[in-house]
Formats: sequence, structure tokens, C-alpha cells
Amino acid sequence: MTDSTPTLLDAIRLFRANDLGGAEAACRALLATDPHNAQALHLLGLVAAHTGHPDAALELLGQAIAEQGNDPSFHNSRGSLLFQLGRAAEAEESFRAGIVLNDRLPELHGNLGNALKSLARLEEAETAFRTALALRSDAPEMHNFLGTTLRELGRLDEAQTHFRCALDLAPDYLEARYNLAEALSTRGELEEAAASFRKVIEAAPRFVPAHVGLAHTLQSLDRANEAVEAIEAARAIAPDHPLVQFTRRLIYSNAVPGWHLPMINDFERNEAYDAALKRAVTPDSLVLEIGTGSGIVAMMAARAGAKRVVTCEVNPILARVAKETVAHNGYGDRVSVVPKLSTQLSVGAGGDLPEKADVFVSELINIGMLAPRMLSVLQHARTHLVKPGGAIIPRASTVYAMLVETPDLARINPVKTIDGFDMSTFDVFRSPGYQQIDLAADAHTPLSAGFTALEFDFTRNMPEEGEREITVEITREGTCHGVAFWFDLFMDEEVTYRSESRARTNHWKQAMTFLETPIRVRPGDRLTVVARYDNNQIAFGIGG
Repeated sequence: MTDSTPTLLDAIRLFRANDLGGAEAACRALLATDPHNAQALHLLGLVAAHTGHPDAALELLGQAIAEQGNDPSFHNSRGSLLFQLGRAAEAEESFRAGIVLNDRLPELHGNLGNALKSLARLEEAETAFRTALALRSDAPEMHNFLGTTLRELGRLDEAQTHFRCALDLAPDYLEARYNLAEALSTRGELEEAAASFRKVIEAAPRFVPAHVGLAHTLQSLDRANEAVEAIEAARAIAPDHPLVQFTRRLIYSNAVPGWHLPMINDFERNEAYDAALKRAVTPDSLVLEIGTGSGIVAMMAARAGAKRVVTCEVNPILARVAKETVAHNGYGDRVSVVPKLSTQLSVGAGGDLPEKADVFVSELINIGMLAPRMLSVLQHARTHLVKPGGAIIPRASTVYAMLVETPDLARINPVKTIDGFDMSTFDVFRSPGYQQIDLAADAHTPLSAGFTALEFDFTRNMPEEGEREITVEITREGTCHGVAFWFDLFMDEEVTYRSESRARTNHWKQAMTFLETPIRVRPGDRLTVVARYDNNQIAFGIGG
């Protein structure tokens, strides 16, 4: 070997200096001399991954492992690339292979945790992250990863602790700062949440989710003008961002909550809740309700014979009136109205709940079934406020949909030109995401049969977002303006509320996602409908 022949150290130095071309040349020179040089194969695989050649990178990393399978870093590199490619199950195998070789490497446990988390195996992910921290407690990213996992498990107090640990170790760690702000907001620690969001925005002024989070938090603080300023700042950065559009409409449309009176007059809804409570409640039951509103469901629980009912309502005006209504109906001694978010409730002697509840009833539903942050709130309640095996009302939901033509409603969804005037600025007052449709009264033409879109189980932890594609056959010629959808609420094994009801008193009616561009269809055509949900809403689109 001459003095001009590169060494492995030369190749590593070039790679670390981001001279990928030089690193590749050095590796190939080494391999020309020794084709079985595992370290050179490994480094060449990393170069291929960094230069956008993942298939070649996987092949090279596999060759390195074949030559020298006892090096855990090779398995870690292969697992990391597989994880980046969305192949989490294969990544898990690689990380576990590396751990078998050396279980003292925190990065292997941390990477395994991320793979398990993406596979929705949250308890296993938690264990992996804790193992990584046991090996290296001063790793801020591991505290952040563990925090996000605990948050998804509904353990918000513990999540906050680890986000704070990450920030103690790395005060400029913006992802941890943002995650802490989100956790604080969900728990109702709103002033600190707002301050944390503002710190993120100060450091990263164009980070849209922080502006949106601040807007949500300020709205929850009843500081409507500041909430509008926050969401308008986000809109100035990203006017077409779906999250910005949704939140902006949410803030404006929530200025006047006009649905409370129609809701308490929905007899089918009332009967379903009443029947389920009568089946679940015993004379010894402690009942927890989230979302008091008028107080009518809490009084149903008391009328069914519950020993005690605790119901929470974050809106102080609604809480005050609900308390008066409960007392007026003679249930003031058994129904406690707590003006808090459910995530703020304390359990134990002297707390809001004397112990965890036997029966948990909620009415967080909106016309599109899934209300903002509903899944997070339900998961927190199941984890902290309800006894294992306690009755959960409602316990599940199925969402159904169909393609429809509805030209009259499509004219104002979204609002565009009316009578020759450009009225698009007025569209901000339209409800976000989807709009209400009354299939019993609004003119429409079904263009497909109804189909099952999404299913939810409120008795267990669900991913906070998901989607599925459904192939839908067109049954009638027309113009598809969007997707109408409705839902069944399964109160328990026997009682079901159906929002498809055409009764005049059905306050939810049905929901409609309008297409930006209507589609002309004929019988026999097939459209791919994409049904999506996240922690804020259900949405539909046309794929392909």
C-alpha cells in the first residue's frame, strides 16, 4: 500500500466533513484492495443513504453485516434507514439484533423505542426509552421521546416531567418546548402553555403549529381578540395550511355557541343517554360526566339512582347556569358541577372526585362526530379518572358516508361569488372542515350507496390520526359535490344512537365535506374515497 492510498480514518474524516464524494471515493479505493472490508462497506452504505440511494444503502449495509455481523453499529445504521423508509417492523428487528450484541448502547434502545412507537406499541416503546435513559440520563432527545410516548398513553403529568428534563438539559430544544406547551394546553395549564408557545414562536417565528397552539390556548382562556391575532399571524405565514384554515374557522365560528338549545331538545339523543345510564348506574355508582353543558345528562344519571354525580364544564357561564338548573330540579345534593377541564380534575379525599368513577359518560361529539382533542381527553379520563372496567358511555362509534350531489349547498360551501359580489372573505364564519347537512330537508341526490368509513373504540387508546381508502361505485349520474357522513354512537351493547335519523329534533343532523372541485360521475364509475381523522376532526377527500 502506497502513502497515497486512503485509510478508513481518511474516509471517516471526509464523511464527517460532509464531503460525501470524497468519502465514497475513499471507501471504493479501500474495497478495491479489500472487498471484504466491513467498515468500508458500512460507511459506503451511509454515503448512499445520505445521497438519496436507499436501496443501494440497504444492500451495502447488509453486506457489511454479512462480513462482520458482530458490530452493533451496523445493525443500528440499517435499522435507522429502514425506519426512515417507513419500514418500522424491519427496523425493530435490526435494532433488537444490535441490542443482542451490546445492550449498553443507549442509541439502540432509543431507536428501538421510536420504531415501537410508530407501530403503536406504546408500552414497549416506553420501556425502551427508559432503558436508554438508564444508560444515559443526560440525553435530552430521549426525555422528549419518552414524553411524547407518555402523552399518547394519557399520562400527561409524567410527560410534562420529561419534557421539562429535556429543556433543563437543552434549553433551546424547541421540539421539547413545543411538546411541553401542547401538554400544558391539554391539561388546562393555559397561562404557562401560552408562555411556552410564545417562546417557541420567538425562536422560530415561522413555525406554524406553535401559532396555532397559541391561538387554541388563548381561545380557551376566553381571550378571543388575542386568539384571533395569533391565528392571523399563522395565516400570514401559511394562508393555505389546512391546520391554519381549520383553527381560524374554529375560533370565529365558536364566537356564538348556538347549538345548546337544539341539543337538549334532541329527544332521540336524550333517550339513548337515558337508557344507557339506567342500564349502567347502580345505587352505589359514582358517575363522572365530561362536558356539562345544560346539565341534563348529569341529572339523568342522578335520576337513574347514582349515589353521586360529578360533572365538569370549562365554560364558567355554562357551569354557573348548569349548577342553577341542577339545584332547581332538586339534584343539588347529588350532582356537583365543577367549572374545570376534565384534565384538571383531582381524585381523592378533598378532591373533585372522591375516587375514580364507576361510570364515565361524555358528550363531546359534534356534527362530524370527532371534536377537537376529543381522543386525548377521553384517553386521559380513562387513565386517571375511571376505574378499570368502569362503564364508558358512549363506548364506540361507526362513521358512515355516501357521495352526494347538492348544488344549492355547494354554492356557499365555500362562500365565493354571490349576486356578482366576491364574498369569499365572509367564508371565515363558516364552520371549519365540514358543514352540517340535513338529509331529511336539504335537496340532494345520492350518487352512491352508503358505506362504512371509520370506526372508533372509546374504551381503548387509539392512534391520534389515521386514514383508510375506500373504493366507492357510482350508482347515479350527476356531479359529486362532496361526501355526506353520519355516525352511530354505541352507548353500550344494546343502546345505539343514530345520527342518520331524519327526525326534525335531531340537532346533529349529518355532516358534509365539500370538494374544492366537483367531479362529474356516471353509473359504474369508481372513486377512491380517503377517510381521515386526526385529533381535531374527520375529513374526506378523493384519491387517485
